[in-house]
Amino acid sequence: MKGSDQEASGFDLAEKALEFCSGAGVRYASASFRRSKQLSMFFKNGSLSVISPVTDSGISVRVATASGVGFAATNILNVQGVRRAAAVAKSMARACDGTAADLRSGSEEKAKWTVEQKIPLESVETNSKIKRISELDKILEKGTSLKSYRQIAYDESVTTKYYTDTEGTKISAMDPKVELNYFLMLQKGADFEQAHRQLGYTGGFEALEKLGVEDRAKLEVENLQNMLEHGKSMKSGRYDLVCGSEVTGIACHESCGHPMEADRIMGREASQAGKSFVTISSPGAVVGSEAVTIVDDPTLPNSFGYYMYDDEGIKARRRVLYDHGRINEFLQNRESGSKSGFGSNGSGRASSYGVEPLVRMANTYLLPGGFSEDEIIGDVRNGILLNSFNEWNIDDKRYNQKYVGREAYMIENGRLTHPVRAPVLEITTPGFWGAVEAVGREIRFSGGTCGKGDPMQGMEVNMGGPMIRLRNIMIK
Repeated sequence: MKGSDQEASGFDLAEKALEFCSGAGVRYASASFRRSKQLSMFFKNGSLSVISPVTDSGISVRVATASGVGFAATNILNVQGVRRAAAVAKSMARACDGTAADLRSGSEEKAKWTVEQKIPLESVETNSKIKRISELDKILEKGTSLKSYRQIAYDESVTTKYYTDTEGTKISAMDPKVELNYFLMLQKGADFEQAHRQLGYTGGFEALEKLGVEDRAKLEVENLQNMLEHGKSMKSGRYDLVCGSEVTGIACHESCGHPMEADRIMGREASQAGKSFVTISSPGAVVGSEAVTIVDDPTLPNSFGYYMYDDEGIKARRRVLYDHGRINEFLQNRESGSKSGFGSNGSGRASSYGVEPLVRMANTYLLPGGFSEDEIIGDVRNGILLNSFNEWNIDDKRYNQKYVGREAYMIENGRLTHPVRAPVLEITTPGFWGAVEAVGREIRFSGGTCGKGDPMQGMEVNMGGPMIRLRNIMIK
């Protein structure tokens, strides 16, 4: 069958699966169809070493009774396949002996959302894509006189989804994504510097232009060479700290987004992805300064974490996680929303048809303030600009954290002077956000693949924000 015929058949089978989920004691059921056509390419020092086109399709079902929830999936796309999956899910739910979360939302949604591809991915020949990535590698190679080692990974997917449930919700979607990763290392004698960059876009092959990958690559090479040739070590001590958007973004993701996931807060992820320093009664507690408002917003057009409805049929919206320095709202899916009493806010995402939707971030970032970047730097007498990082670590509760700088500079009397090699920031979550006293106007984003769950689910996200200034911070 052609793609469109397979999708129509998949939609019909999802409806058939939902019918098979009915029965005594079932108070809620859902069925999801997903078909994903993917292309992955990996280049090593300019040579294409891996190319992998994959098409994957399947249906998942979820059944909830008063005592438990059952989940099953199948890639046998016929009536017998979905009948068996429904039977397994029902059997699992009925075998539970407890009090289950009520997965019902109390409303039905009917919608179709698609993402425009200005240059449809399927309209571009594979050889043209190989040529474009090869040209990017040449930019990385020729941008420096130093010895270089380069890896580039290009991934694209076009995913068709259909969700249906016993509340009458029916959502169809077409979600195209493009991802580019590159790793670059420059060597000078026995010394070296390295950088990793991940960029993501929801849309077509225009992604490479929109993300400005060539300009970013040129700048990356220049920065690494500058660090190698002119970078100096620094004395440990207290400095005013200026963080570029990449550092702001990873801090938003790790020390706001993750600890505000309701399943972590309530212990469901304790043995898998970890816990949280936040408790279910934390809303209103101070975690940062008045300048800090961090949101998670799936509705940003063409962002890597874009979606209009989550994988549980709930309409997406912006979630305000930290509001003027106070804990405000958790990320919730149907299960956690029922247990916490707050309801789902559209944060249920699954990486494939074969896994259940978990509480996930989308695009997590700090809202802008009123300062220009020149003003933020210009008001620092003795400080450090931490523009990007090579390493980050954070503990199980997302409280104690460490960042090692990649591109960093001394700030002396309001001016950037020489590059600084690998400055280290070790700080707590309230210590970081509580010290923020100036926030820039310009937001920038970095892409990411956020890992969570068992089996592990990698999920497309963006993270970012503006430049920020923190006063009197210990830097090693």
